[in-house]
Amino acid sequence: MRETVQVSTETELVMLGGLALRHDGENRHLGGPKAQHVLSVLLAHRRNSMSIDRLIDALWPNQPPRSATATLQTQISRLRSILAPAFTITLDAAGYRLNTVTGRIDADRFEALVARSRTLDDAASVAALESALDLWQGPAFGPFADAPHVRSEAVRLEELRLVAIDEWATARIATGDPAPMIGELESLVSLHPLRECYWRLLMLALYRTGRQAEALRRADQFRTILVEDLGLDLSPTLRDLEARILADDPSLMATHAPIHEHRPPTVSVRQLLGATSFIGRHLDLATLSHALADHTLITVTGPGGVGKTRLALRVAAETIEAFGDGVTVVEFAPLRHPAGVAQVMAHALDIQQRQFRTLESTIEEHLALTSSLLVLDNCEHVTETLAPLVDRLRSACPALRILATSREPLGLPGEYVDVLAPLDQPRPDADHSDEIGRFAAVELFVARAATATPGFVLTDENAAAVAEIYRRLDGLPLGLELAAARLRTMGIDALARRLHERIDVLGQTQRGADKRQRTLHHLVEWSYELLDPAEQAVFEQLSLFAGGFDLSAAEAVCPADSEQTSAVAHLASLVDKSMVLLVDPLLPRYRLLEPLREFGLDRLRERKTLEATEGRHLVWFRDLAERGAVGLDGHDEADWSAALDRDFDNFRSAHLTALRRGDAASALRIVASLREFAFRRIRYEITSWADASTSIPGARDHAELPTVLGVSAYGRFVRGDMEAAVGLAHDALDEKNGTALSTSGLPERVLGNALFYMHRTDEALRWMDRMLLSAQRSGSNGRITHALYMRSVAQTSVGNGIRGAVLAGEARAAADTAGSPTAHAQADYALGLALESTDPNEALAHLERSSSVAATAGNRWIEAFSLTEVHWLQARQGEHLMALVGYGIVVDIWYRGGDWANQWLSLRRVLGLLIDLGVFEASAVLHGSLTAVGAAHALPFEPADAERLAEEIGQLRSLLGPAAFAEAVRQGASMRDSEIVTFVKQQIAMLTATA
Repeated sequence: MRETVQVSTETELVMLGGLALRHDGENRHLGGPKAQHVLSVLLAHRRNSMSIDRLIDALWPNQPPRSATATLQTQISRLRSILAPAFTITLDAAGYRLNTVTGRIDADRFEALVARSRTLDDAASVAALESALDLWQGPAFGPFADAPHVRSEAVRLEELRLVAIDEWATARIATGDPAPMIGELESLVSLHPLRECYWRLLMLALYRTGRQAEALRRADQFRTILVEDLGLDLSPTLRDLEARILADDPSLMATHAPIHEHRPPTVSVRQLLGATSFIGRHLDLATLSHALADHTLITVTGPGGVGKTRLALRVAAETIEAFGDGVTVVEFAPLRHPAGVAQVMAHALDIQQRQFRTLESTIEEHLALTSSLLVLDNCEHVTETLAPLVDRLRSACPALRILATSREPLGLPGEYVDVLAPLDQPRPDADHSDEIGRFAAVELFVARAATATPGFVLTDENAAAVAEIYRRLDGLPLGLELAAARLRTMGIDALARRLHERIDVLGQTQRGADKRQRTLHHLVEWSYELLDPAEQAVFEQLSLFAGGFDLSAAEAVCPADSEQTSAVAHLASLVDKSMVLLVDPLLPRYRLLEPLREFGLDRLRERKTLEATEGRHLVWFRDLAERGAVGLDGHDEADWSAALDRDFDNFRSAHLTALRRGDAASALRIVASLREFAFRRIRYEITSWADASTSIPGARDHAELPTVLGVSAYGRFVRGDMEAAVGLAHDALDEKNGTALSTSGLPERVLGNALFYMHRTDEALRWMDRMLLSAQRSGSNGRITHALYMRSVAQTSVGNGIRGAVLAGEARAAADTAGSPTAHAQADYALGLALESTDPNEALAHLERSSSVAATAGNRWIEAFSLTEVHWLQARQGEHLMALVGYGIVVDIWYRGGDWANQWLSLRRVLGLLIDLGVFEASAVLHGSLTAVGAAHALPFEPADAERLAEEIGQLRSLLGPAAFAEAVRQGASMRDSEIVTFVKQQIAMLTATA
């Protein structure tokens, strides 16, 4: 690491290596030991007030003298004169607090640099981490590190220092030549012999410098240490690395070779088999199923309509048992803008962007080392953006298999390309039923013809016409199905004759494209031209929908023709002619097959009507979002939530249209309207929409800007970036001059949540009061319920359960007026939490009702939040294993959603269960992780539970012994977010395996 430290010209309080007040590079006198002791306590609790009683207890832990209060006041007075003007010590109802005015604190600077490093590339991250680590000149707090009320903060900072070293070493290895790092890593394994991360990196560095034997010897050394000291073997990750080094795995030479811990897989099994029969592809099915065992990437290519999608889904269905972590289908057909590739993939995987990660990195992290199949469908229009991501996933996820469908290969090294041929056909001169009936192309046409015209069968009389049809269509399944649909309006002989005339004539005028692609194009064009002009116009405009549409949307985007006939009147005819699919007859809901959708979009462009149709699409879905926002707060919440979910692809498309047009008003209105739906569904993609919307020229002039800035702030909060969340929330309020209430109450809500989490309780409560006032001014009973629920939870968490119960009762009254399931679920949660310590059985009833009601409304957030407490009460009633099974589900919900603010609160409950079950070492590891991220004591946390957990942690330290406890805590502090989640899920799986 670097030897030099930059000298600050500002006044700074130093606590990383002993206490000092530094100005212009020189240290100033801080008073005697007693004054420094007081300062160390105030620094350790610098985000909160310290009561006089707690300060006295810190200074005189056994028996304070009678003069304790006077002595404390004297020391405070001395410190005020020494620290001024850069720092002040204020006294309020809660006690004394240290405030920065123009000065800085080195520990805060250290934490900010570490946090910033996680947003940078490897080289920049190394520089930031080196700057952070250079701030350390010795143990945190120096001689006061073990003092009461200081020890926990000293341990937290020391553990974060080790995390920073871990991340620095990892980034250094990734930036290039590993040789200079070998000496550093040898020193680190000597200082921290039980810290696996350093052994892993040392083995990798040795291997990459051609020292394979030495790398393997280090694995044996670490194995010996583990066996002798702890009776343990190497972890699965290290054993895997050892095996790959022994096998001389060339992938280990890659800069970003996957050497991380195993991470939780994604499991998203969809309906893979369609309603129609699977004809003529059994050989292709067997070939591809076997190829999946040997190839990480398979691309099925061929012209549109040849059956690539249907075959890929059938392969997935046939091989699903081979993938322990399931199958996920990613449909790119609705995506018109390649920039949305990662968003569509993340949505299919049911994951959201995580803190300090790009969306692409989140996907990679989620899929790493999973045994799963990813089916990427209709890739041809997004290959330029998709191919690099696929290549990245192949390198980082060796157990992942990818099956893509595209009209052209992705163009990646090692890609297995399967060119799908049309269906098997008889020889050209065959025209008798017994000659042609057994061939797949004929079998498919006859099956679909029988559906279109019941009673149709292949006979010697119609065999010649059938033969003419499949020959003209080159055995393309989609072409055969479109042709069969025409039998509703013309006989088999007329159909054969028209196809002969149409395709032969058109085929002479168009050259250059694949013959079969031209054939399908001609058939679609012919089918299109057989529509009347009004049907053509409706078909073209329907092609703009992403994913699907209902009748109301069709009427809005496709205006009535000159005869005032609406689009709905033409839909039945388009369905009959197989130009539109009816995918859900109950709603009803429709969509277009991709080749037909492409054709329709081309016609819109040719007619120069695309922009006008896009405009109607944007207006409809902008207004639908606003109607949905109102509907979510009423009795019909569940219906509205499902409706908004069905059209999420269309909302994304409409928002992209607004961004492309620079339509700030529409972009902001869509985000502001969909925010509650997205929060409740844990679809935090909406926060990236918010970020993009606020950067459009003209956004600053729109009334919805503070709300959308609040959405961006909420995104930072759920991902655990509390400082950024607070900053953005204040930016939102600054748009209202910083004093007026926001109309949405969202910035106040973010501040209440984030500051509560940061232990700045008094500020948080004030912002919650302002949120309630904003809700009351709006007149929305749903918002009033939410604000009262937050106030109730806050009061319960600071030890005022009676006040919490009263506010919960007020929330219930507001919920009864609002009528929405979410409002009732929030009121029940608040009351359940308030009753936990006095009436656990009643509390459990309220919390279970909260989770159940939330589930029926599609509110995954309050459902998971309630289940966190349900499982805690189950454990208190002795049902520990049942509770652990439930926590496994809750942890996965937060993990997929990227909601770390709530994840850490749930994991804190898991910590209590692990201690109860006697899993002491794993408990210490989890405690270390929670401490490192600042969540060990974050509110909301009922005081009785906080005291109970603190006592148990003390007992845990005694049971394990100081050295083993400290090492386990350091191990947890060194884990990345995803690694600790994997660790917890593994613990749950082991404990519940025999239950």
